[in-house]
Amino acid sequence: MFIGQRRAMSSFGWLNVTQFFGALNDNAFKMLVILFLVDSLQIERDTTQTIASLVFVVPFLLFSHAAGVLADRYSKRHIIVATKASELLVMLAGLVALLIGNALLLYVLLFFMCIQSALFGPSKYGVIPELVGEHRLSQANSLLVSLSYLAIIIGTFIPSFFLDVVFENNYIAVALLCVLMSAIGLFASSRIEVTPATGVRGKFTPWFVVDIFKTLVGLRRDRYLQLAVLGSSYFLFLAAFIQLSLFSYGDETLGLSTTRSGYLFPVAAIGIGVGALLGGRLSGRNIELGIVPLGALGLTACCFLLNIVPENIPAVVSVVFLLGLSSGLFIVPLSAFIQYRAPRERRGEILACCNFMSFLGAALSAGLFFLLSKILHVTPGHCFLVVSALTAILALITLILLPDFFIRFCTLLITRTFYRIKMGGLDNVPVSGGALLVSNHVTWVDALLISATQQRRVRFIMARDIYETWWINPLFKLMGVLPISANDPPRQVVASLKAAREAIDDGYLVCIFAEGALTRNGNMHGFRPGFDRIVKGSSAPIIPVHIGGAWGSIFSYYHGKLLSVLPRRIPYSVSVLFGEPLASSTPPEAVRTAVCELSCDAVEMRKKRNRTLNELVVHKARRNWFRKSMGDTTGKQLSFGKVLISAIALGDLLRKETDEDDMIGIVMPASVAGALLNVA
Repeated sequence: MFIGQRRAMSSFGWLNVTQFFGALNDNAFKMLVILFLVDSLQIERDTTQTIASLVFVVPFLLFSHAAGVLADRYSKRHIIVATKASELLVMLAGLVALLIGNALLLYVLLFFMCIQSALFGPSKYGVIPELVGEHRLSQANSLLVSLSYLAIIIGTFIPSFFLDVVFENNYIAVALLCVLMSAIGLFASSRIEVTPATGVRGKFTPWFVVDIFKTLVGLRRDRYLQLAVLGSSYFLFLAAFIQLSLFSYGDETLGLSTTRSGYLFPVAAIGIGVGALLGGRLSGRNIELGIVPLGALGLTACCFLLNIVPENIPAVVSVVFLLGLSSGLFIVPLSAFIQYRAPRERRGEILACCNFMSFLGAALSAGLFFLLSKILHVTPGHCFLVVSALTAILALITLILLPDFFIRFCTLLITRTFYRIKMGGLDNVPVSGGALLVSNHVTWVDALLISATQQRRVRFIMARDIYETWWINPLFKLMGVLPISANDPPRQVVASLKAAREAIDDGYLVCIFAEGALTRNGNMHGFRPGFDRIVKGSSAPIIPVHIGGAWGSIFSYYHGKLLSVLPRRIPYSVSVLFGEPLASSTPPEAVRTAVCELSCDAVEMRKKRNRTLNELVVHKARRNWFRKSMGDTTGKQLSFGKVLISAIALGDLLRKETDEDDMIGIVMPASVAGALLNVA
């Protein structure tokens, strides 16, 4: 890894520390204020929770737009350090407010603490692509989100635990702990590498709400980005509502005290952490939006179960854990996708819009909670039933709007279960813009193998007779497959090639298996002419692709018929290699040559998994020291132990005699001596 890459990854580590202690401190201070007002100043609990939640989210509504302008105008690292310094000052003032017991001052300080968090948000998320690059976004977000929500829930739990168990209602001691956490966050932020400003000169305006909604409406040109922003907003609405409801649920349903109701949050924290890491693991180097409907279905089921689950701690804890796990699966791909898809020069603006919409959702959740619990007197279990119904509607909408992503994710899981794919040359595939992928054709699942390597959607050109198979045709339509056949009338062939060209011009990757049919003997056939017409006169590159190691799979003709035998091993190892981009004017013969050259790389890749002759001899000799190893017609016989000793001695002799030579050649008959020299 280059020095610059190591420095960037180290900076991302410090960003994680900064974010963890920031989220931990924000939520710990919020809960400390709530518990102090309820238990020490005897203010009604539900009213206090609702007011504190509103105070907590209003700064995000007021200052998110300004935070986006700052993130686009200045170095995001400088903004992060400045907000952490202001957080420390607020915590010191909070210590004073607790000493004098002033409720109004505590609300004011909670408000100022949230201002710095609002200014921190767009810079925090916007700096991630600058530190780790686009190909690590999914893993980076899974780690950041898991730590962030772990910190949020632990921060909510800390005051309850420390006041109940450690400090015995000593609020000042917990406030000092908040000061310490803030100081650690400030130190960690100072270790982040300075990143350059984008230089965009956005304007601060009192009419920021209009600008934010203009940004949101403007995202309709990228429907998936707009849906990701709205989905992320709903997530915070749901998370805030669940946080409020769990207190009442623990009190009224489980019979726990206010402080002990907070013990449910560490369980949710573990679930969110596991879900976020699992989401990153399932995504790999990609960003899989297909996980979002899966997470939404899990949230729906868990909220419903909290209404009907038996009123005992083990059952509730299990559901709360699954609720957290589903939350992690839901939010990780959305966060990563927003950062990936937002243009760098507008990333702060779009993240600010996302922040504003998210905390608008949190504000609405506080209003909904107050309406259900205080006005309509709905039980906590039925409150969860209400959000279960809302989330079910969201899950249905995501399945309707993102069916291709969900099905792609399901097929990806199946592909990665049955195949272990080694990838090479991924940097040769452009991260944006159209390109034509030209691949050899070995198995019936080659399209799935190539799709599993790419973050970007790939549209495949397929034989029309296969495309029109009735039971799988709906799936091909969702994948945007482009059918073509040599038996088509000339006008229809031209129309098919034109459709492929339009897809490339629209910025898609289009893949064609230029042999025109599966190989029947494992060798690559000649490429059919005509595919070069797809990109003729275009600036889009041709990317040669080679699928290696798949000959022998049950989906190949290795065994004579498809699916005629059981799999020899699961997962089955294959390789998918991408060559250097070729000009659109490259003739088919030259493209085929490039794919053939990749096959050599595939063989070398498989070789690295095998031991060398020398390693095998050493391994065998250790296990069979006295057993016979070799012999010849002269009567000479050696055991494995003697072979190893002799080879080492001969190696030392050869090294002395040939020290100045790069390569040597030895001509000897097939004998013990010849074999020993080969090993030596």
